[in-house]
Amino acid sequence: MALKNSLGGKITVLIAAISFVVFSVLIGTSTYLQRKGMLEQLSESLTQTSQLVQEAIERPMIIGDDEGTIEEFSRFQAEYPGMDIYLADYAGEVTYSTQPDSIDKEMSGLIKVDGFASLSEKALSKPIKENLIVSGGNSPVFLRVISIPNAPSCKHCHGASKPIIGQLVISKNISATMGTIELQMYENMAICLGGLVVLVLSVVFFIRKVVIKPIEKITAASDAITNGNFNADFFVESEDELGNLSKNLGSMVDKLKIELGFSKGVLRGMTAPILVCNADREVTSTNQEAIDLMGVSGTPVDYKGVPVSQFVVNDPCCDRIIQEVISSRQPSTGNEAVLVNAAEVELTLIFDAAPIYDLDGKMLGVFVMITDMTTMRNQQRRVEEQNEKITHAAQSARAISEQVSSASEELAAQIRQSSNGADEQQKLTGESASAMTQMNASVLEVARNASDASELAATAQDKAAEGGEIVEQAVNKIHAVAQQAQSLKEEMSVLGTRADGIGQIITVIEDIADQTNLLALNAAIEAARAGDAGRGFAVVADEVRKLAEKTMSATREVVEYVGAIQTSTHQNVEATERAVELVEESTDLAARSGEALRAIMGMVEATADQVRAIATASEEQSAASEQINNSVSVINEISEQTASAMTESTTAVESVAQLAQDLNGIIENMRS
Repeated sequence: MALKNSLGGKITVLIAAISFVVFSVLIGTSTYLQRKGMLEQLSESLTQTSQLVQEAIERPMIIGDDEGTIEEFSRFQAEYPGMDIYLADYAGEVTYSTQPDSIDKEMSGLIKVDGFASLSEKALSKPIKENLIVSGGNSPVFLRVISIPNAPSCKHCHGASKPIIGQLVISKNISATMGTIELQMYENMAICLGGLVVLVLSVVFFIRKVVIKPIEKITAASDAITNGNFNADFFVESEDELGNLSKNLGSMVDKLKIELGFSKGVLRGMTAPILVCNADREVTSTNQEAIDLMGVSGTPVDYKGVPVSQFVVNDPCCDRIIQEVISSRQPSTGNEAVLVNAAEVELTLIFDAAPIYDLDGKMLGVFVMITDMTTMRNQQRRVEEQNEKITHAAQSARAISEQVSSASEELAAQIRQSSNGADEQQKLTGESASAMTQMNASVLEVARNASDASELAATAQDKAAEGGEIVEQAVNKIHAVAQQAQSLKEEMSVLGTRADGIGQIITVIEDIADQTNLLALNAAIEAARAGDAGRGFAVVADEVRKLAEKTMSATREVVEYVGAIQTSTHQNVEATERAVELVEESTDLAARSGEALRAIMGMVEATADQVRAIATASEEQSAASEQINNSVSVINEISEQTASAMTESTTAVESVAQLAQDLNGIIENMRS
């Protein structure tokens, strides 16, 4: 199995890598610290040894004992065979050494290790005590360089010209010590590597047993479920998170089995043709009813993954509807289409499509329900054809019924009209008979009244002549009143003109009073300027001002009275003009009254002549009315017989009309 497909392999590699890195860091750190500690211990030990060597050499040198110094170097050579000691002067030449052949040679040429030359120069320039460990090469070396200052005890030999008179260099071969350090380092590395291997194997074994195996079992069960085996077992004997995971997965699969079983049960239990497709418009589920309806052979499993356009042949409607539902994410219902299936059968189908989503709202596909409307549409066409035939028959019967009803209604109307006429004739005939009887009596009365009217007309003619004379006298008097009213109008006009003149004069007086008041005010101002000399003049000016104010007050009163007179004058003029107009109208009315009386006199004469003619005609009319009365009685009897016959005819015609209306209602019920 490839590493990328193995969780155990990934965990093993990860643990091994992490452990290797951690242990490498630990080993490196431990080795570094251990080596550092051992070198520090070595440096400290050699430093102490160097201090003893320095003290031993300084004792003979301080007193200038050259032989004692050489003996000390010889002793150190014998006691410390692995340690070389050099004493150089301020010029860097060796003066004493445990290696006699190095005397009088340059120090830098004797010890050829990195960093020594600079350290040697430094020791000759200033006082230092420094160590240098050189571990590279075949022979690791420990070097200690000590400056020898020009102390007071040294000046008797070396003088005081140099502050540093030389340097002491101690060289120690530390190959054995470094070998021990490296051996310990390798031992530690081996121990750590062994621990690393044990740790990695233990962790891998533990993870393999506790984690990987349960996960492999869960993976195998999930693979089985993916392949359709919902009876796979997730059980893991553990109480930890993996155990809970296995239990939860088992419960989840049980719920999925219920939900999936319910969904499949619903799909299998549907007797209507159905079709389920994915977002690529490929069939994912269908039933035998849909297969039979499409006229194809096989089982629902045979059409899984087949494009919808190949399953529903000869009809782009279903595929188009599914595409619209996928793009709009909205249901589409009531899509009716006529197609010919694979068995060459013409079908009328209704496609109802709705989108299907998962629990996250992602579209899974489209559910399509197919309703076969072929039988219903065929029955509907047959019913429509029968209804059309019945409608034609009903229309014909209705036309006949309408004609019968119309004729019956027209005949009934005519009979009602005749019956009403007969009734009215009978009524009028009776009234005429009564009226003729009354008219007979009235004619006789008219004849008597005509004689009386003739006498009254003669009397009225005399009174009208007398009234005409009185009217002529009234007209003459009214003319005289009109002349007096005209004179009064002219006098009132003159009075108004004079009142206007008085008003103009009063206006002039007001202007004079205003000027006087203004002059009095100016005089008072000038008197005030003159002081005591103008005091008398100021009194006179004040009196003049008061007089001007009284004049103005009196003038205003006169103006008010004159205004009232002018107003009254104008009102009197207007009233006089109105009186003149009324007098003129009265004159005209009086003239017209005379003419009316003269016309009345002519009419009275004509009326008298007509009254005499009426009296003569009334006598002749009385004889004729008696004969008419007899004829009206005979007509009244005939009218009563006609009215009775018309009433019976009306009843019969109304029955025919009611039958026609009943027939029309039956036809309407048949049409609906």
